[in-house]
Amino acid sequence: MKLQEVGQGFYRFFGFACLSLQTLALGLALFMGSDFDAPFHQSSWALGVSLFFTLCFTVALKVRVKWFLWGCFGMALLSGALSLGYFPWGGAFYAGVRSVSSALLLGSVTLAMMLGHWYLVTPKLSITPLKRYSAGYILLTVLTALELGLSYFLYVGFEAQMATPAGGHLIHEEVIFALFRVAWGILPPLGMAYWIWETVRMKATQSATGILYAVMVCTLVGEGMGLYLTLQTGVPF
Repeated sequence: MKLQEVGQGFYRFFGFACLSLQTLALGLALFMGSDFDAPFHQSSWALGVSLFFTLCFTVALKVRVKWFLWGCFGMALLSGALSLGYFPWGGAFYAGVRSVSSALLLGSVTLAMMLGHWYLVTPKLSITPLKRYSAGYILLTVLTALELGLSYFLYVGFEAQMATPAGGHLIHEEVIFALFRVAWGILPPLGMAYWIWETVRMKATQSATGILYAVMVCTLVGEGMGLYLTLQTGVPF
């Protein structure tokens, strides 16, 4: 999405939104840090680096030095991904990948929804960015559904057959929450994916924004429930 098309205001809004969320997350990490082990502290350091470069990027929007601006953006993105990957999601590489895809899912739906609102500010803005991010969100939702199936197969189904505590615990005690996670975070967004794409294709940006707002709420609830299940059971959800 070109800076010249949406203007500095759009980028600055998301820059300060990211700074607020990162500051909150880092504050919680520092407050609770003594209760966790080394991977948690590595994750906190990476988050702090991401916060610094996000601040540099947001401030550099006024300077418009391209190499510095996009260099800060890239470093903020890389360190943010490392922060998610370092976090001890059961000690598994796949769990780290799942956490990154969850962040991309939340980011894409929030960006698409706010971009839909931005057409009121910039009516002549091309529909292409909204198409791109709506399609990205739909594909990431499909990927999330596939990842949940893979998580069940790798961590729950096999372990349940072997009568291990993690698989049995999830099936017997957390199954309601697992069903709730799918019923909120996967089925409604997939059900509304067709209408999102059709309204965007027809350039009905207000209708698309309303639907994206609804699926954003569903995604937030679903991913929040997935985080609870991940921390409670050690299975990436």
